[in-house]
Amino acid sequence: MKSTIGCFRLATVFAVAALSLVAAEIKNGADYALGDMPAELTARVRRGQPVRFLLEEDAAGGFRWEEVHSANECAVTMEHRVSAGGASPGRAAVSIAKNPSAQAPALIEFRYARGKDATPQRTLRVVVYTVAGEVPDFRYPKNRINERLMAECAARGIELTDWHVHIRGGFTPEMAVERERASGIRQSAMENHGREWEICDNARLAEFAAAARRANPKMPVGIQVNDRDWYKQIDASTLAKFDYILADTMIMGKLPNGRDKRLWLVKDISEIGDPEKWMDEYVAHNLRILDEPISILANPTYLPAPLNGLAEKLWTEERMKAVISKAVEKGIALEVQAESPYPSPKFLKLAKSMGAKFSFGTNNFDGVPKDLTRWLDAIMWLDLKDGDIWTPACLKR
Repeated sequence: MKSTIGCFRLATVFAVAALSLVAAEIKNGADYALGDMPAELTARVRRGQPVRFLLEEDAAGGFRWEEVHSANECAVTMEHRVSAGGASPGRAAVSIAKNPSAQAPALIEFRYARGKDATPQRTLRVVVYTVAGEVPDFRYPKNRINERLMAECAARGIELTDWHVHIRGGFTPEMAVERERASGIRQSAMENHGREWEICDNARLAEFAAAARRANPKMPVGIQVNDRDWYKQIDASTLAKFDYILADTMIMGKLPNGRDKRLWLVKDISEIGDPEKWMDEYVAHNLRILDEPISILANPTYLPAPLNGLAEKLWTEERMKAVISKAVEKGIALEVQAESPYPSPKFLKLAKSMGAKFSFGTNNFDGVPKDLTRWLDAIMWLDLKDGDIWTPACLKR
């Protein structure tokens, strides 16, 4: 089976699928009759594992199948098989595996039609969710680090909040409520928004906000924005349902196929070019994001893997001050993220001296609790007090 891969605007593809969006759960390896396909299939698999399904077709009559959109680094494989001797019916086998680095539900859009010369018109949307593996306990463990962290916060007047809690990988708002009750660390609920993400329009944003509020009306609810024109996409009434907006700088530029370039997938220095020139562009990218109406800059000073060894050289004091001063000017918090080396102690100390506010986040993939040592270290390095911690309007009411 021949596949044609193209790049289309996600909004256009969704407009077609939304006409008759009836979701059905994929049963791994199951057969589906082409004429009875729903507009949407969903699958829930552990990170990196594939889901495979077979589409029934008439081998004699031919079949056209196009992948028109694939988001979040999915490996999509389409294979045409016919029974022994060439007899019909044939089978179009489709396998989809999420990249282990993918942080959100995978979106794949197909168009298909019977007949080898037919123009594909029917649309199928496949959403592959990552679910957690066996998670013995999603609550924070009672260990020495966490006990000291909470003791330090109590002594310093800090009400500790995790502002970077994704509802994904099997982790639910209800689990966040229980985690907060058990640990004393205030939890939030957040989802990604963007053209290449599962939540891509106002209706889905509103649905997410409502679901999070049902779990706990007092829990802060936020959005991580991934498109740089997000504030034009989200209408004012929908935006008002959220307490804060988080952004990072980890998506910059375009791939040859027109998709956004995710910096955490950059593996070779050839994708960067001259590091100093790239860094100038990257700092400008940071400043543009800080000019957006966001609340938190997540993982500040992040660098793609090929530049890790150059962090000290590339993040000069001048560049750090440019980012910090813009954040201070705009009242945007700088995140201290669990299990992340970014930002460096040098950046954090400079930010503290310049009057920056800080927030804490875990950036979870699923329900597995993260090690919070990094939070404790930052509190001790910087001698943080309540006045150094960012507080949104929702907690000042």
